[in-house]
Amino acid sequence: MDWLDGTHLPLDEQPHHPRAARRPRLAAPNVENVDFESIGARIPAALVAASPTLMMVAAEDVCWRIARDALRAARPSRLRRRAYAAWYAKMRSLDEKCERLRILVDESLAAF
Repeated sequence: MDWLDGTHLPLDEQPHHPRAARRPRLAAPNVENVDFESIGARIPAALVAASPTLMMVAAEDVCWRIARDALRAARPSRLRRRAYAAWYAKMRSLDEKCERLRILVDESLAAF
């Protein structure tokens, strides 16, 4: 087979690139547990799938992560006192939401 005519070599006959072995491989995602970053816990996926409350908390956890990352990226300088005070109040409200999510998870897991 010739590379010029558009055909490709089979995978086992392709030339080996010397840096290919050094490239890091991505780890497979952990599908057995659901990571609740807002409360710092991993819960088995079977429990999350069995509980509507835990499913809702999983969705809220993703929303919390997005809001936290966006808010951290928009942090104003402390010299801008009013803007910083408003930003800090929003961060506190995210902390309160995190606590409410933790309570919901605790109550849901206690029911199992």
